[in-house]
Amino acid sequence: MGKLFIRKLLSSLAVLALFSCLQGYSPETVQADGLPITSVDAPAPVIEPAVENENNDTKVLFDNTHGQTAGAADWVINGAFSDFGEAIAGEGYYVEELRQRTPITYEDLADFQVFVIPEANIPYKDGEQAAILQFVENGGSVFYIADHYNADRNLNRWDSGEIFNGYRRGAYDNPTKGFEEDEIESEAMQDVSNSDWLADHFGVRFRFNAIGDGVAEDIVASNDSFGITQGVDGVAFHAGATIAVTDPSKAKGLVYVPEGVSSWGPAVDQGVYNGGGRDEGAFVAISKVGQGKAAFIGDSSPVEDSSPAYLREDSGSAKTTYDGFEEADDGVLLTNLINWLAEQEDYADFTGQGIPLDEPTGLHDFEIPENSTEPEAEPWSNPPSGYEWYDRTTFQPGSYGSEEEATNPEYHLQYQDVLPGNMQEFQIRFSGDNLGANGTESDFRLGIYLDGGQQVAQFSLDGENWTSNYGYSEYFTLNADQQGYASKTLYVRIKSGVDGEANLRVKQGSSNLMTENVTIDPDAVPEELPEEETPELPEVAPVDQVRALEDGELATIQGTVTTASGLWGAKGFYVQDGTAGIYVYQSEQDVNPGDIVQLTGTTETYNGEEELLNIQAFEVVGSSEVPGPIVIGPEELSAYQGSLVSLEAVEITDLRKADNYGTTEFTAVNTNGESVVVRLDNRTGTDYDTFPYQNGDVVSITGVASVFNGTYQLKPRSIDDFSSIDGSSLRQLIIDSEIKPGGIKNALLAKLKNAEKNSKHYDKMINFIDHQPDKHINADLKAGLVSLINAIR
Repeated sequence: MGKLFIRKLLSSLAVLALFSCLQGYSPETVQADGLPITSVDAPAPVIEPAVENENNDTKVLFDNTHGQTAGAADWVINGAFSDFGEAIAGEGYYVEELRQRTPITYEDLADFQVFVIPEANIPYKDGEQAAILQFVENGGSVFYIADHYNADRNLNRWDSGEIFNGYRRGAYDNPTKGFEEDEIESEAMQDVSNSDWLADHFGVRFRFNAIGDGVAEDIVASNDSFGITQGVDGVAFHAGATIAVTDPSKAKGLVYVPEGVSSWGPAVDQGVYNGGGRDEGAFVAISKVGQGKAAFIGDSSPVEDSSPAYLREDSGSAKTTYDGFEEADDGVLLTNLINWLAEQEDYADFTGQGIPLDEPTGLHDFEIPENSTEPEAEPWSNPPSGYEWYDRTTFQPGSYGSEEEATNPEYHLQYQDVLPGNMQEFQIRFSGDNLGANGTESDFRLGIYLDGGQQVAQFSLDGENWTSNYGYSEYFTLNADQQGYASKTLYVRIKSGVDGEANLRVKQGSSNLMTENVTIDPDAVPEELPEEETPELPEVAPVDQVRALEDGELATIQGTVTTASGLWGAKGFYVQDGTAGIYVYQSEQDVNPGDIVQLTGTTETYNGEEELLNIQAFEVVGSSEVPGPIVIGPEELSAYQGSLVSLEAVEITDLRKADNYGTTEFTAVNTNGESVVVRLDNRTGTDYDTFPYQNGDVVSITGVASVFNGTYQLKPRSIDDFSSIDGSSLRQLIIDSEIKPGGIKNALLAKLKNAEKNSKHYDKMINFIDHQPDKHINADLKAGLVSLINAIR
């Protein structure tokens, strides 16, 4: 076998993306004291005016303090709002980003003339709202860029329309409704209250609709829009909201979606509220408040471009954004809006300004803030384990807010020393490192060409379907594993008659990623590529030993799945062996109770519970019966964490709705007064409104022993894990229990039969049980049997 070459390229694309959109910036100036550009404490990006004119003293500030880079968003002037930022600079304005750790004050805004607020994902505090209002009343202008309802990018239950309006839909009485305690206590939620703030002060309210895709061509005439719509014939929208005019003296619509517009597919309610058209409300609107102005748009799509600067804060994966700024007349409208906002005018409202005033937008009763309802439980998805939207220390490297830069991708080519010619089939492997855990990089192609550009190879991605012409391969994607590694093996045939030097090139999109010189020999023999090295994984260890490891340790377990996947987030599940049980957090593979799985992951303690996550290897190796639950008392849950257990004859007390999604909680109390919390998650298929039991009912319950922030709790897998107490449940407990010798078990069953005919015999059963030595009936089982008997009679 001939020698194999491995070539590497450290991609500079991720680094260049951070700076390619900045004017007046260089890689040497983005860091201070070694801080990466991702740090909140790094110097804020700036775009200097691109031309000298009368606008040079006018400054535009972009907010980046309220989750503008959460999830797939990258609404910053050095990222996916860079085209917008550069267009503003092209008008002669100075553009800067606001980045800081403290709440916004009037002093932060006073030196600027226009404040742009891209799609916020963290609510504004009362003091911040007051600062913005003071800024506008004193002659500044603000531009709100929103999105459709439920575009909750950091999964904190607040979306931009709610944040800008000043209240949460369906939670007008409590802005932290459904929050966990740590969220409520976070700095982000201090001094946040609900009010109809935007309508009260600006005469508009973002509607909670979700319109689909299209181009809005109903444009108010230029002479009725202060010239803002000059040159604008259409504005694109892709899943956005509209704006209700509540006070026509202050606010006016400029752009409207078509009548009959369709709703966005995943909309949680009807999506379109008034059939589209002008009745649906404006897609773009303006407002006049005091000496200042405001503008509003219901979708970030017309503003964005395809150059994100940061990775996702929750997962560390790359973002994909689109060239909306170049679509239709989006860029023209947005630039015109900035020009209008930047011109300070003293008139107080639109009355008497020579333009027709709007009629108030017709609203539904559920759009009245205090009457609003939440159509579906929020958040729309569960956040990844370990990610907290309010805590930047949990953000992934390379995301804005993290103090760590992402490691740049490193790409490799692997092939034999001399490439075979004459249409012989051989293989080339292309791989990538540092792609981020479960990250994706796409739009790759391979080609082989001679000097002068002649393409000489055909490619197949699967060994069966080949390109018909000599040229580049079909596009393909690298899907990384938990370690950020991925590879793709391509099958290659080189045109007959080609001999000598050539070039092997990898392209990503339209960019040349890497190019290498290769040698082609028609007589070379195809060689198999070596097997890829796989990391050495730990040997299988008992679950109880894995539970005792420190966080961050790599471990391999094998056990039986005891729950369905996804009952408590993502596709997580519980698994146990003969020693203990543990929760596995993952989002890739569905499992079923009874599956025997072998998997390798990293240990972590999350809210007090031992877990395995960052799964590197996962295999279903067989199936078996689900292990039977261990009958315990309420105070014993701490000793059986992660395992299936049963509580016998416990009374339901303090029955309550635990969250806004319908999760049911109660305290289970046995006859000895021992108690424990039981939590039936709504994702198990039963919510609080359909829970069939009530306070005072005595039941037996099976579930997983768990803990949350120091509170031990039992988590049933479904309503089928509950059973009412009657003679049959007592009989089954006796039959299934380890009562020895068998004659005692038979005697108990006979006494139960008598007791079912005459309840006085229950006392005799209790007396019989109490007098048995522990070697025949252990103490826990005695207590369980007596509790059942007392509950039945």
